[in-house]
Amino acid sequence: MSTPKKSTKAAGVKPETLENFIPLFSKNVARIAELQKKSLEIAAQQNAEFVETCKNAFDSPETPGLFFFDLFGQTFDKVVEAQKSAIDAVVEQSHAAADLAKERAASFGKVAEGVNSLFRHTVEQSVAAQKKGLEYFAEQGKTTCETAKKQFKVPTPFADAFQTGFDVLIETQKTILDLATRPLKQTAA
Repeated sequence: MSTPKKSTKAAGVKPETLENFIPLFSKNVARIAELQKKSLEIAAQQNAEFVETCKNAFDSPETPGLFFFDLFGQTFDKVVEAQKSAIDAVVEQSHAAADLAKERAASFGKVAEGVNSLFRHTVEQSVAAQKKGLEYFAEQGKTTCETAKKQFKVPTPFADAFQTGFDVLIETQKTILDLATRPLKQTAA
């Protein structure tokens, strides 16, 4: 009984064929990103109109807390901004991955270093975005405390204690992010 001979040639797609599709991939990722950004802009416009309508509908001396509508609108805008930044990061990473695919003929070490660099960059962007969000929440917390003191006549020691606790929580979160990324920074050095 003879066994059929197996080919030692690599099965699959020719490298030239793959290279032809890389620009198409990059272009389509960019198109989808623009579509998502447009959708976010439309959602932000609708939200702004909704907030303004609510403020006008409930604008009376008996309605305390109208500042929550402004807070809601600002928070929504920050979320939209964060989403757009995330979309930009994905587009950038897709282009970097496409460039790596183009350079696949280079040594494995070069490709591995590129992937490691891309990963580090992604983590750094993510941490920066999270810190930006934490700073925004800290800012909103201060605004809320100040407004609550004025509008609801909250006792100052209570509001100050709450604000101090909130600030400590935000700083702790930032420290945890720094500690989590320390091993990456050490391996990069």
